[in-house]
Amino acid sequence: MRTARSVSAVVIVPIAAVLLLGGCSRDPQQIKAKYFANGQNYMRKGQYGDAAIEFQNALKFDPRSVDTYYELARADLAQHDWRAAYESLQKAIALDPDRSDARLDLGRLYLAARQYDKAEDEASFVLKRDSKDVGAYQLVGAALMGEQKSGEALAAFSKVTELLPTNPSAYVNVALIEINLNRASDAERDLKKALAVDPKAIQTYVDLANFYRLQNRIPEAEQVLEAGMERRPEGVELYLDLASMLADQSKKDEADAVLDKLRKQLPNSLEAAVAIGDFYARSRDTNRAMIEYRRGLTASPKSLDIQKRIQDLYLLTGQTQLAADLDRELMKDSPKDIIVRIDHGRLLMAQEKFADAIVSLRQVVIDAADSPLASYFLGMAYWQNGELGQADGAFQDALKISPELPFVLQALARLSLAQGNLSNAQNYARELASKFPADPDNRQLLGEALARQGQLRPAEEQVLIAKQLAPSNPTSHLRLAQIYSAEKKWPEARSELEVASGLDPQSTIILWQWVDFLLAQGQPAQALSKVQQYVSTNPNVATSHVILGKLNAQLKNTSTAQAELERAIQIDPKNVEAYLQLGQLYQTAGQTDIAIGNYQKALALKPALASLATMLGNLYLAKGNMEVARNYYGRTLAADPDFVVANANMAWIDAQEGKDLDIALGMAQKAKSAMPNVPSITDTLAWVMYKKGNYAGALPLLQECIQKSPSSADCHYHFGMTLLATGEKNKGKDELRAALRLNLDKSDAQKTQEVLAQLN
Repeated sequence: MRTARSVSAVVIVPIAAVLLLGGCSRDPQQIKAKYFANGQNYMRKGQYGDAAIEFQNALKFDPRSVDTYYELARADLAQHDWRAAYESLQKAIALDPDRSDARLDLGRLYLAARQYDKAEDEASFVLKRDSKDVGAYQLVGAALMGEQKSGEALAAFSKVTELLPTNPSAYVNVALIEINLNRASDAERDLKKALAVDPKAIQTYVDLANFYRLQNRIPEAEQVLEAGMERRPEGVELYLDLASMLADQSKKDEADAVLDKLRKQLPNSLEAAVAIGDFYARSRDTNRAMIEYRRGLTASPKSLDIQKRIQDLYLLTGQTQLAADLDRELMKDSPKDIIVRIDHGRLLMAQEKFADAIVSLRQVVIDAADSPLASYFLGMAYWQNGELGQADGAFQDALKISPELPFVLQALARLSLAQGNLSNAQNYARELASKFPADPDNRQLLGEALARQGQLRPAEEQVLIAKQLAPSNPTSHLRLAQIYSAEKKWPEARSELEVASGLDPQSTIILWQWVDFLLAQGQPAQALSKVQQYVSTNPNVATSHVILGKLNAQLKNTSTAQAELERAIQIDPKNVEAYLQLGQLYQTAGQTDIAIGNYQKALALKPALASLATMLGNLYLAKGNMEVARNYYGRTLAADPDFVVANANMAWIDAQEGKDLDIALGMAQKAKSAMPNVPSITDTLAWVMYKKGNYAGALPLLQECIQKSPSSADCHYHFGMTLLATGEKNKGKDELRAALRLNLDKSDAQKTQEVLAQLN
């Protein structure tokens, strides 16, 4: 759209110039100045698209104007058009290499893109010319933190405190790094300096209290927040932080008393009612959250903000019908409100209409490019639809808009864990722990990333910090139990599991861990007893029947396992895990068609489950039904084009049928690149090459295949056929005979016998 308007502007420039300048001048510099002034005026009004057009027009009359390129970059940044902003900043710097503001903005783009070395280079360039540039020190400090060079980052941020001695945030940044360096006394000193510089800064009270909480100095943390509440009685965040701290210490009555104090302090405050409602919503105390939101509506009956909070509560707690009813009202009354539209997309996700949610949220992102929430929930919609690459891209967009949002970093960390990219997961989680060191969830996340990489001791350290911060949170005890089990510290693992069970006796996740723990110790009878006891106490919890069914299947109690899984489906006909376990049970028993039926039911409930579609494709491939297998692999690749097994097996089908061999080659090469050491994938690539007549390329791959899997009949068969194609008759015959001895597939065995008969 911008290009079209720019072209129009080029056509009318001579007339426009005469009209604007009264016909008295056509000096390009004066015309450029007019466009430039118009652009600045639009910038002041927040009309960034119009501003960009004016700056582009100005550049037509002065293509070497550094100021215009820089202002165009600012307009592009405001619209979150990162590529255009990058190009404009590069041009500004090319024209004036010493332009510090352009270099710092370019460095911030690099920082948002996690290109820390380039961000550091831009900041260093500026500092060589001006050793007192605060923005450059802040940029280089952030880049060094991203590179996990905490010592050097501390030096950079310390310089900011020298240059801005009355800025509390400068001292807070230094303190955060000192916490990461385990320099607690220095961190405490600098946080106190921040408070001394601005005794009314609410966030500084919160930061100092969180520091004491991290040090397990709870009484001092409470005193700091109470002092803040006395100094700033209207500071809602202070009350909430104190209430959260007390709740995490299992002091729920005291937490309620703090929130009651906030109500009395601000009886008519919509903000207070919303904040207290949010507190209870996060605690999953739905009834009390709703009471607070309704109290807010009493103070402000037409508050759209409260209605959106209620909608958020419905969505968080799975009350889909109530959410749908409210969505109709909100979309009718406030159809242009961005949050209302985002929540509409969230409702579609809750209704499992993922494709519709993606379409809806894409449009919100287009209309509200500055909304990180829009990009975040678009990422969640992609994720739930199995489109993991697109999910990552949407989360990255949200992070560029707002680099400090913890839930976006958390989503990226969890997505990386789901993809098996443990290094990235650790980096995101470490960044979270660095920026928000007193948040137990971030410590849990970092602990999980470390544990999955086998770094059990560092993982334990992080989870112990989380446990200290929130001792009543069962997740910390569960994670510790998992770590101790991996370390074979059985008494410690049992102790943590018992605490977790006491804190959340209804949790089926903890029950699963008990089963794993007892089986690992060779105590299947105790595991069975534990689950049976849970089921007798909670007979209508479908997941517990799934656990009991899976356990019985492991113990070869097939009929009991089947009965429990079927009971789970009776309780919850949408329980995907029950269908999967039942399918595996029948598949193990050789009842393939019944297994397929259960897998198909699971896939109908979770159509984006790429691994399940691939499993069905494999079963049909084993049955010799290549057309149906192809359809299932196609479903997988539509959801995840990089799914290795689907790429390999689709290539195999194409090779067998002699179809689309160029496409098959690409898929087989992609699979081989992702899993270079899997013999069957190597064999598939070689067989596609054979079908294309590339015998020389196929031979070394087949030699590798036989070396790694000498008992594979397929590898010997394909190697033999390839050797014959290259004229090595005797070696080829030997490989074909070896294939026959290894129970080659019936149809391939018949072909092999025919070939050998012809050769003899």
